[in-house]
Amino acid sequence: MAEQPVYRPETPQDPQRLWIWERHVYLDENKRSWLPIVLKTDEKFQVILCQQDVPLGLAMIPEQLEAYELPLMWQLYPGKKYRGSDSMLWQILYHIKASTAYPTD
Repeated sequence: MAEQPVYRPETPQDPQRLWIWERHVYLDENKRSWLPIVLKTDEKFQVILCQQDVPLGLAMIPEQLEAYELPLMWQLYPGKKYRGSDSMLWQILYHIKASTAYPTD
């Protein structure tokens, strides 16, 4: 019986910068889209950034961004950290790439 290969998600190169495009979609300097998955507990606030190609809607305008819980921009710093537009440092554990097939109508 053949053994199944161990699944390992593709890990794309860390983006240098991420800008909010629309709610729950960030774009990097290579125009790749990144989807944040927010995990909240009493003690922690974590974000998993998943690089996934998605159809883009219209960019958000400043009035739509006022109540957004994540930084509007992240910039990569030494030591695998991002500094958010909120001045907080976010530690990078890893990035993943997800692939999803969208129906073609």
